[in-house]
Amino acid sequence: MGKKVSIISLGCAKNLVDSENILALLGEDKFVITDSYKESDVVIINTCAFIKDAVDESIRVIKEIAEKKNRKKIIVCGCLVQRFKEKIFKIADIDGAIGTGDPGKVFELVKTLKDNKKILLVDDKTFVTNKTYPRLITTFPYAYLKISEGCNNKCNYCLIPYLRGSQRSRKMKDILKEADDLSKSGIKEIVIIAQDTTNYGTDLKQRTNLKELLVEITKYDFKWVRIMYCNPARITDDLIEEISKNEKICKYLDIPLQHSHPEIIKKMGRPVINYNKIIENIRKGIKEVRLRTTFMIGFPGEKEVHFKHLVNFIKENKFDRCGFFKYSREKGTPSFDFDQQIDEEIKDKRLEKVVKIQERISKNKLKNMVGKTYDVLIEKKDGQFYIGRTEYDAPEVDGVVFVSGKNLKLGNFYKVKITSSSAYDIFGEVII
Repeated sequence: MGKKVSIISLGCAKNLVDSENILALLGEDKFVITDSYKESDVVIINTCAFIKDAVDESIRVIKEIAEKKNRKKIIVCGCLVQRFKEKIFKIADIDGAIGTGDPGKVFELVKTLKDNKKILLVDDKTFVTNKTYPRLITTFPYAYLKISEGCNNKCNYCLIPYLRGSQRSRKMKDILKEADDLSKSGIKEIVIIAQDTTNYGTDLKQRTNLKELLVEITKYDFKWVRIMYCNPARITDDLIEEISKNEKICKYLDIPLQHSHPEIIKKMGRPVINYNKIIENIRKGIKEVRLRTTFMIGFPGEKEVHFKHLVNFIKENKFDRCGFFKYSREKGTPSFDFDQQIDEEIKDKRLEKVVKIQERISKNKLKNMVGKTYDVLIEKKDGQFYIGRTEYDAPEVDGVVFVSGKNLKLGNFYKVKITSSSAYDIFGEVII
């Protein structure tokens, strides 16, 4: 029997896909995959380092695993390594560290680990690969489908282009081959991800785009195809039309806006465009669409007038789902040196205010679902309830449906009548 290997995946869904690639490569070799790091001979920690909270979590997990190391080998990979480089070895007793960009390099590192020799592999331009690796899906009945790596946007607060490199779109044929494999494996929902999904294909010779990719992906046997991480400046009329008419595409868009006031948007290094008009076009063009967004609180120079503008914007547009996070001052980004940095106490108060506003909006919107019937994808059972999602709920980041029923099969769709709601979740019973 080969060595036992486990992986701890931190951060975003894009990281999770890399982790699934690593697991599949190891599983196809002589290694035994386990979900228990305590039983592992080798533990891989795939890290995030986007903001301070992510860095802190990554460091905490590394230290926790290292304290219980015994004879285990520990490999740290991902964004924290890309950011810290050789300093990564000061955190804890780590045997190997490798940066971002190529899951195959992590696999090779695991195979070549030797006693008493620490290995660091970091490419400042990131490892660039055109390979499509196998995957061990850990999220059944849905799966993420990463269509590009890196980002060209270079917002003033964001480290991603420096940690992940410039945008590298995957060839459509490779994406469709992976979609075909996922379909044949019984996956019911595909969640399309990238740092900027709406910029897909602009760096390829054939100059394809997200709309054309969606047309091809929806030919496979998925009930739902969900789109995440859309740049508001790149949501075209063609894309809106395709989402509207294509029955397989979820009537749901995730559009990180980050702020509403033109002065702050410009200072963030994002395109200053009419967000109200974009939202209006989407809601007019896609019947019953649900919108998710995120906002950053406390960006340098955010005065009370800017924050009030954001509060009014949230109240007026009534987003179905909304995430908030405080601005994190990250060394290496342009905004690190900006004047008028906001005190943490002010950030906390502003964050608390918008969270309460959105909670009321969400509560009212979910109330309106009571008495109606929706298709629900059942994902697991927890106590007396089955837990699932409607097409209006993205996995991991949105609310869920608590379903009453008997002998429901995980991974199947059921008609569920909504009987009650809370601020973020809904409750229902299966209609036979």
